Amino acid sequence: MKKIMVAVDGSEMSKKVLQKARVIAEKFESEVLILTVVKRLRLVHYHVGEESALTEQMDRELEHDAQTTLEQAKKVFDNYPVKYETLLAYGEPAEEILILAEREKPELLIMGNRGLGGFGRVMLGSVSTKVLHHIHCDMMIVKAE
Repeated sequence: MKKIMVAVDGSEMSKKVLQKARVIAEKFESEVLILTVVKRLRLVHYHVGEESALTEQMDRELEHDAQTTLEQAKKVFDNYPVKYETLLAYGEPAEEILILAEREKPELLIMGNRGLGGFGRVMLGSVSTKVLHHIHCDMMIVKAE
């Protein structure tokens, strides 16, 4: 397994995902790409051309949180003997994960599952479910205990 892609979102589950990814990557001496996606929030503006200071502030905070997520991921892979890199993408998480997986061509994608209940899964879906149905490589979904 030459390359593993790991998708994280900064949640507690992401820590478990990263730990599992490190163990697997070490076993196969794999290159690792750690990814997080910033989903831009847009508020409705009532005046054409008016940019909301609140929207800009929220975008900055989301980007800061994403950078923090990647910094924490780097700590998990500290002293990792093979190449690893982090990547920050912007957009819809499932779409961006699929686009990057198509471009990077990993043999394995590892990500977590939030464990939505049945109704939430049917009504909202989840990023992992959306990715699972369209990914072209093997995928490991790390479940909460």
